[in-house]
Amino acid sequence: MRVPELLAPAGSLSALRAAVDAGADAVYFGAQELNARRYAENFTEESLADAIRYCRLFGVKTHVVLNTQLYAKEQEPAAGLAERLLSLGADAFIVADLGLAALLKKRFPGIALHASTQACGQNVISAQVLSEIGFCRMVAPRELPLRDIRTLCRNSPIETEIFVHGALCVSHSGQCLFSSVLGGRSGNRGECAQPCRLPYRARRPYALSLKDLCLAAHIPEILETGVASLKIEGRMKSADYVYGVVSVYRRLIDERRPATERELAALAELFSRSGFTDGYFTERISADMLGVRTTEDKKRSAVREAGDYGKKRLPLAIEGTFLAGRPAVLRGTVTRGDEAFSAEASGPVCEKAEDAPLSEQRIGENLSKLGSTVFSAAGVHVETDGIRMPVSQVNALRRALCAALEEKLAGKCPAPERRPVLQAAPSGFVKSEAKSAYFAFFDAVTPRALAFFDRIFLPLSEYLSHLDGVSHSSKIGIALPPVAFDHELAQVRATAARAAAAGCRAALVSGLWQCRLAGELGLEAHGDLRLNLFHAGSVEVYRGLGLRSAVLSPEIGIPASVGMASGIPKGYVLYGRLPLMTLEKCIIRDGIAALPDRGECRYCDSHRISYLTDRTGARFPVLRAFSHRNVLYNSVPVYMADKPAAGLFGHCIFTVEMRDEVDGVIASIEARRPASGKFKRL
Repeated sequence: MRVPELLAPAGSLSALRAAVDAGADAVYFGAQELNARRYAENFTEESLADAIRYCRLFGVKTHVVLNTQLYAKEQEPAAGLAERLLSLGADAFIVADLGLAALLKKRFPGIALHASTQACGQNVISAQVLSEIGFCRMVAPRELPLRDIRTLCRNSPIETEIFVHGALCVSHSGQCLFSSVLGGRSGNRGECAQPCRLPYRARRPYALSLKDLCLAAHIPEILETGVASLKIEGRMKSADYVYGVVSVYRRLIDERRPATERELAALAELFSRSGFTDGYFTERISADMLGVRTTEDKKRSAVREAGDYGKKRLPLAIEGTFLAGRPAVLRGTVTRGDEAFSAEASGPVCEKAEDAPLSEQRIGENLSKLGSTVFSAAGVHVETDGIRMPVSQVNALRRALCAALEEKLAGKCPAPERRPVLQAAPSGFVKSEAKSAYFAFFDAVTPRALAFFDRIFLPLSEYLSHLDGVSHSSKIGIALPPVAFDHELAQVRATAARAAAAGCRAALVSGLWQCRLAGELGLEAHGDLRLNLFHAGSVEVYRGLGLRSAVLSPEIGIPASVGMASGIPKGYVLYGRLPLMTLEKCIIRDGIAALPDRGECRYCDSHRISYLTDRTGARFPVLRAFSHRNVLYNSVPVYMADKPAAGLFGHCIFTVEMRDEVDGVIASIEARRPASGKFKRL
């Protein structure tokens, strides 16, 4: 049975040392602001060098987090930072931005890239595509159940990493715009303000707040999957938290057993939100997963006296030879895990003592003084025949031996292989006057909409439910589900194939696996805004996957979109409510209405649109998605009809609009009417 890596968070140097002390096999930490925890302490470049060297001494791997979507101007600084960290010995980089990943792999062929959950890898197909881009590991979604973890580990061409403990976002990673749209703090850029933790006017006020994840009770099942890495969330947490959680999981992995009730209670004392959940892993997805940080939780994990971390030591056996007429010699052997490292240091020629020779005991005592190093004395043997030597020379010899051993342990960090990446001639700005639209419901597609839009996309299930209507128009395509795990792919593939056989020619895609599936079925792939395309580099990656056009991220704004050079037409949201979250847990059933268990719930058959209302009275539409998932949309639409962007195609999103409202929007676009009512600008 493969023993997975235990991967610990480090938001500070003290937390990193705590992780090493507790037995982590690897740590992950952020560099500067280019990571998804910008408000953690993080590391300066100077402290990064110290952190990486410290970990290398103990054989602990370092994974540097560069897991945000980047603006075009940030690509080269990020690549430069990666090069410097590679030269310091960083082992891997956790990356979300596919354009950055492609740049790093071209420039540094030997770099180890891990695809962040923000990259939206959901299944084996995603892993295959990520492998082709240059990734060697995929961090799986937190929502993945055990059966799909097994499938992924068995069939993925690259390693699989899963989260086993820590905070849960209610939205699928990489598919949340809530904080960005409401408060201008982008979750995709590491600035999330956590609006999901706020109360709402619902049957369950904290309908979006999940308990923390804890899979400590499932360690034997997890080990059997062959997963490569078990990840603990917590770069915003204290060193005490890191030490406590890592210590528990270290024991469980080593002893191949589930946590006891006592150990689970200890984890809860460190931090929890109304306890823990394993709902996604076990597929018991219900209201029991909801939780907030209560007063009792805070009392249980009240701040204790901070631990003194960085005390872990490596056992060092020393042999010293101090014989008259010969150079003094120290030989040392350090044991680290199953490995042994040896080094030698030589000093001046020893002189025979006429009186008061330096004793074996005195030499041994000085050689044992290793307090300021990473070593502890595991035996000191001294051979001497009565010599004279200043104690300062013995100490210098000891320091030289320790320095030599540290060099052996840290290993050499050769400069990374760097290939010149020639800047490709810009593809040019591909202009497009086309207009596309997503309609949540077929009955909102009016004759005027059919005449006005060049491409219309319906959810796959909606398309198949109205084959008689859609078959009359070659403009209408399918929107593939935003999420599908491996156990669902056969159903998605079969239904998409039915649509293709019925005459469908195009698909709106919002993920890696969807690009590949569209290509298999002979469908033109057009990129949705959920692809998080921030710059031309990422657009080019998706163009290589077969994308024919792409709606750029609404987070970059119009100025950054206009003139962006790449080989396909690019668009912006002209009108519509932005999808703020893709939810695995049904909040319609568990938070908004009193409904039966998931398998029996038919509420959405008669209630197409539900609403989640916040404290200000803003109403956010919630629509059912494939496999009982939900998509939560913004309370007000984007409106850019009076500010068209030259050369970009306009994309509209129709969710709650009735037929007359759809035609009204089209009329406003044609007339470039000023906005009225409540709306949002890009």
